[in-house]
Amino acid sequence: MQRLFAWLAIIALGLVIAQTVQRQLNLVINGKAESAKAIVVNGQNYVPVSALRSLGINATVSGTTLTLTTAAPGGAEQRVSLEACLNEFAFNGIWRMRVTKVEAIEISGQKGWGVTVEVRNGTNRTLEPGQTGVLDASGLTLAFADGSTSGMGISAITREYENSLRNQRIAQGASVIYQLKFDSPQTEAPTKLLVQIDPARLQASLGVRYSTPNPSFRFNLDCTR
Repeated sequence: MQRLFAWLAIIALGLVIAQTVQRQLNLVINGKAESAKAIVVNGQNYVPVSALRSLGINATVSGTTLTLTTAAPGGAEQRVSLEACLNEFAFNGIWRMRVTKVEAIEISGQKGWGVTVEVRNGTNRTLEPGQTGVLDASGLTLAFADGSTSGMGISAITREYENSLRNQRIAQGASVIYQLKFDSPQTEAPTKLLVQIDPARLQASLGVRYSTPNPSFRFNLDCTR
């Protein structure tokens, strides 16, 4: 009998929730249709936290409190960036970018890490990433769990990055898949990839703009979505 009452309570709760949520709304973020839905409750529109994260808003839950911030956690020295997990696209209004693979590699006989990225043009113009404020190799940082970081380091690798990705002309809707190579002796897999973009270097003549004041990317390599 107690089990029956428990099931009746669950059913009743479900009916209350269904009556409270008046309807669902299709969700479009920066022109991209999302699988998640927004809902209308008592005349108010609500969106999932994942939608806020894609707009560069950090969301953390502690107990019964949801905290939203536009600054990156971890102190003022950390860059504010759009965050995404492995295989998840982040979009800043111009570029859609994701990390598809992380693997240990050799660079000129030395240990290193390869991070394969896909960069897709989300505008109606043919663009080069470098024209839009995507920085040179100095703007790429691989971070590890122990707090250490690594850059590309080797000049030949930085030149390859410039030619194969940063200065590559990418047509509307097209993408470039490229393996970023980092010279690092670390044996533990990296946890983050930081891609710095300076919106002040966006060429106004291109006729495109970022949808967020902080268009840099931060990819969490230890989570998958």
